[in-house]
Amino acid sequence: MVISAIDPCPFVPQRHDQFTVEAAGLGDYAIDVSMPANVPDDARLPVILAVDGNLLFDIVQTVVHGRFASVASPLPPSIVVGVGYPEQEGFASFYARRNFDFHGPWDMTDDLGLRLHEIFGHLKSVEGRGDLRMRAGGYERFLAFLRDDLLPGLAAHYPVDLAARHTLIGDSAGGHFALRALFDAGSPFSRYVAISPSLRTAPGSIERAEAEFASVHGDLAADIFICAGKEEVGTSRDNALCGFGSAVTWCAEQLALRQWPGTRFDCEIMNNEDHVSIAARAISAGLRSVHRVRPGIYRQVTADVAAGSAATPDCDPG
Repeated sequence: MVISAIDPCPFVPQRHDQFTVEAAGLGDYAIDVSMPANVPDDARLPVILAVDGNLLFDIVQTVVHGRFASVASPLPPSIVVGVGYPEQEGFASFYARRNFDFHGPWDMTDDLGLRLHEIFGHLKSVEGRGDLRMRAGGYERFLAFLRDDLLPGLAAHYPVDLAARHTLIGDSAGGHFALRALFDAGSPFSRYVAISPSLRTAPGSIERAEAEFASVHGDLAADIFICAGKEEVGTSRDNALCGFGSAVTWCAEQLALRQWPGTRFDCEIMNNEDHVSIAARAISAGLRSVHRVRPGIYRQVTADVAAGSAATPDCDPG
């Protein structure tokens, strides 16, 4: 049988908005917002926010609001937000701006900084953008933009509960940003998914932030998932310079030493994943982990969700 009556038409995403906002001193950001279906008029929801929205938003949206998720997701209703950079600026600009936004002070004269400048030089050459410069140091301003400007601005237009437990997702340098924010008392997030975080960019900054936080706080109320791919560990000089695997073990050991009662932590070195392939798997696993519904980790919560229970008990890993 030959099907002849096909009339293709473009698929128009539903409950998905896109717009640009300007942050003083930082530039323009491309914002994606995805709403869950069937939200009651009086509902107020937490946000799942992904930096590097150009790369990660589509994956997060599929996991949280995709058609499969609409009938079989254990995750609670949330608003998905992607924070990226305008596509018309080009990839070299994207590379430089995220490096600034995600890191604190760093002169980039160490081996890793020089290697990143080498990659950046190639990107500039390909795009004919010799005018661009790359530096670090914008972490504080970027976090303040998310906390003081973007989230309140979104709450004026969407049913965002500013007091809810929001989730931050970051990959690579974005994972560095997530870990840096984890140990920042001014962070608006309390769930963190750090994928292949670069421990050794802005070297020592995460370790110092953790030590400073611990010196004045007796607890860290956060759910954390951190991972790297097995193919990122010991496979190349670039991976070793970034310290993707080291970030996982350092964080696991440091949190074990602290024994903060309010911290829930899950980590994984994912088999058969590299720096490019890991994102989709890590986002799915990470979101379930930080919401305490990951099979095999939070068994009782998972069983309650499968049974239709709305309760989410405060439980330890099984």
